[in-house]
Amino acid sequence: MDLTKPIITSCGSGVTAAVVALGLAAVNAPSVALYDGSWAEWGASDSLPIDSAKLS
Repeated sequence: MDLTKPIITSCGSGVTAAVVALGLAAVNAPSVALYDGSWAEWGASDSLPIDSAKLS
């Protein structure tokens, strides 16, 4: 992970993402954002893209 690049944390509901963002702040990552709606918000929207392809 390159801490000099912007990082956006996300998870299922936002709780774990908040802990990860706090940890990144503790190690002085310069650009951290939290998507607090996380997957619960994104996945519920019909207007946002979802890529369902499997990662290998």
